[in-house]
Amino acid sequence: MVHLTVTFTNLSGSRENLDKTIRYLLEDNWTASNITGTITPAFESDTEEPDQLARPDNSYVNAIRISIFSRERAEEDGDYNGDDKHLWRFRLLVECQAEDLTVLLDFEDELNRILWENRPNSATRLNKSNGSASEAAFFEKSEIQFNRLEPQGEDDQTPTSQGELVIYYWRIKT
Repeated sequence: MVHLTVTFTNLSGSRENLDKTIRYLLEDNWTASNITGTITPAFESDTEEPDQLARPDNSYVNAIRISIFSRERAEEDGDYNGDDKHLWRFRLLVECQAEDLTVLLDFEDELNRILWENRPNSATRLNKSNGSASEAAFFEKSEIQFNRLEPQGEDDQTPTSQGELVIYYWRIKT
């Protein structure tokens, strides 16, 4: 019996959860002067922190949290006997929390600027936190559409929004 190896296109070295990769991308490319009050938020990801989206304790007033939502095989890829390449989706939830609405909107704009300018494609790789290439092939959309979240209680005075970032990657049977 022959055992085949599964590899990932674009990947250099070992894999890193893409929530950590996106956290690194945002933190490394953040320009505080683009934010009212010149604010750099706390950047958090599931891989490195407890699940912050599940904790309405307002750990930080100004924060961007990246949470893993799902990993799934893309249905449009097809499934054929003898196939050797599968397209996968990695879904992340990106939450922005800010001291006021103006700063929240600035956070969303800055985050989308970074994603748009650094989106992976055939010429650009999305780097992991160690600087080597991740398996990310492309984003579903180069910008996130954010939606406001309801306050978590009477003491929750900070505006919060959330959107989904979908990252595609290829698994190859070799």
